Amino acid sequence: MTTPEHSATLGHEPIRDRLSRVGKSRLLPSTYLFCGPDGVGKRRVSLEWGRSLLCTGDPEDTHDPCPSCRHFETSGHASHPDISILKPDSEGEPIRIDAAREFLSSLSSPSLIGRRRLGLIDDAHRLTTEASNALLKTLEDPPENTILILLTHIPDALIPTIRSRCLSIRFNPVPHEKLLPLLDRLVPGLSQAHRNALLFLSRGAPGKISQAIESGERELLLRILDLLCAPPDGFPFDAEILQALSTPEGFTLFIDTLESMLLALYRRDAGLPCDPLFEGSRSRLDDLSSLPPLKREGFHDRVQHLRTLQVYNINRGLAIEELLWDWRDTLTSLKTRP
Repeated sequence: MTTPEHSATLGHEPIRDRLSRVGKSRLLPSTYLFCGPDGVGKRRVSLEWGRSLLCTGDPEDTHDPCPSCRHFETSGHASHPDISILKPDSEGEPIRIDAAREFLSSLSSPSLIGRRRLGLIDDAHRLTTEASNALLKTLEDPPENTILILLTHIPDALIPTIRSRCLSIRFNPVPHEKLLPLLDRLVPGLSQAHRNALLFLSRGAPGKISQAIESGERELLLRILDLLCAPPDGFPFDAEILQALSTPEGFTLFIDTLESMLLALYRRDAGLPCDPLFEGSRSRLDDLSSLPPLKREGFHDRVQHLRTLQVYNINRGLAIEELLWDWRDTLTSLKTRP
């Protein structure tokens, strides 16, 4: 099951309108940072915008497209002679200096069929220090008629000097009410609780809907909720769930769930609606309502720190184990407080 291609840009109409205006500007910035959740649509929007930037005619003219647009229609972007893409060789791998140099060298060549050249760096947070420094030299003196777009869901992992030289475009998670029709088209007839869990697992990213449906993450999500809301006496977890949370996917799901639960507590205290996943779990939030603000902030800071550390080869199991012990001890101390 795949998410319909047209849904990849769902919810980003304001960004697309802004980019359209930027593209028509006489003083077009050369470097951009598209940041936002994985699967939210950054890559699709960048390619859609790139097509209009490369167009030598009228991008809206479907009857007589220019050579660049015709290539998009017949062969897609992958083999377009004016588009260069840099990304890790495989998931979790760094982008090394040799690949970065080859990519940057390609950007210095003149365009062949379009108005300019387009360079995309996918998972830019994977750039090594050496590759980042090589990129920085290009950003300081960018090639003429070249647009460079960095894509990442962890912008803080980029070195500050690169971030400061980019025009940042933030892609926020798509609201559930916009994702719900897509989910219902893909799998009609689900219960509300099941829909809420899948919407949460999508992290507001249209590109993650199909993955959420097909994966077994829903069952793991329910176990995480139980673990966080009512940790057992004694050992706060078993070896089976620790192993599941030590995988890259399980680790991300755990910190996303904990962060969302802390946010739900703040929103409930302020009288605001929570994520639908927690709307039907008032008793779960009630168990955590006595968590002091300073403790909430402390755990939230740790979640953000762990999110940044995902880029590196950390011991995820040890990090989760330490956090779960501290979480259990904190909740236990609140229960025994007179």
